Amino acid sequence: MPWPTSLTARIPRESRMFATRWVASVFGILWGVVLCLPLLLAAVPAPTSRLSRRVLGWERSRQDRCFGIVMGEAPSKRGFFVFNGVVAGLIAMPVFNLLTGFLLVTIGSLIQGLFIGGSITIGFDFWTISQPTLFVGVLYGAANLIGVIVLAELANWLHGTIDSRYSAVSRPNAPHTRITQLLMTRHGVVMAIDEERRRIERDLHDGVQQNVVSLSVLIARAQRAKDQDKVSALLDDALVQSQDLIDEMREVAWRVYPTALDEHGLGTVLNRVADHCPIPVTLTAVPSQRAPQACESAAYFVVREAVTNVVKHANASHIRISVIVDGQMLIAEVVDDGCGGADPAGGGLKGLSRRVGALDGTMTIESLENVGTTVKAEIPYA
Repeated sequence: MPWPTSLTARIPRESRMFATRWVASVFGILWGVVLCLPLLLAAVPAPTSRLSRRVLGWERSRQDRCFGIVMGEAPSKRGFFVFNGVVAGLIAMPVFNLLTGFLLVTIGSLIQGLFIGGSITIGFDFWTISQPTLFVGVLYGAANLIGVIVLAELANWLHGTIDSRYSAVSRPNAPHTRITQLLMTRHGVVMAIDEERRRIERDLHDGVQQNVVSLSVLIARAQRAKDQDKVSALLDDALVQSQDLIDEMREVAWRVYPTALDEHGLGTVLNRVADHCPIPVTLTAVPSQRAPQACESAAYFVVREAVTNVVKHANASHIRISVIVDGQMLIAEVVDDGCGGADPAGGGLKGLSRRVGALDGTMTIESLENVGTTVKAEIPYA
């Protein structure tokens, strides 16, 4: 594995997200040096003028790419241009000063400390102190870098506050949004596990347990019977019941997790789903290459649960299943021509959304009355 890839693999995802946010914010501040004067000039004519619209497009692009701020409708007041221009110009000066100090002092101290040696003397009016070059350079560089990060966060907050006064603002990639998503996903995973346990318990209680009780009754009747012919008949019935019990156990084990998925991939298990479905199923696409086990498992459960819902509720005449690999994304889609009206908040579909969300995937459901339902899950590899 190449060094940069192995290095980034060891850095937690959220840490990389914050570092990317800070770098982008600093770049946005430096970009603001170029835009501060056009923003102030754009406040002179009407906000609907050609100049104002063009500068607004530049500013929206800067804030979207660098600060992660997505504005809704176009601001229609001059204050938007004035305040954003003032913030862009004022905050760029200390950031530029700190970045210059960080680069020059850090690089200079490293060169002197590694190749020349010596120490740095810091003088005051009443005393002087002498410290190793590398020590001072690293501390001074770290202090400047922290100052740049603080100012970058301040600029991000100020621009967001100003924008929210003149337009609807959203931050889809903000850290607090990501943390909220992680908390909701964790909660969803716990609930999905509990629901799966309850489903397994129902399968065992309603199916396997009933067969076991019936088999036990047959064996007990055979033990009490006096007539040899009746004993033989009861034992034959018990043998048939035991075969039904074995089939039921295999079916329950398959519903819990099909081992063929690990051995043969999605193609085999999806063909089995299609063969056992009472409604005609067309399997239009199956990935030829293997995806990560967690992705294949999630895609299988999405397809199986969606097909089960169609059979139970949709009154459909045909089902179409498609599973493809698009880049680093596994996309599973189930389409039926049933009555529609599926509720995304229902127990089965909500459980699937939680399962897919646990892998940072998304699931969309389109269900129109008397048209049909489309269930689509997009599951990333990473």
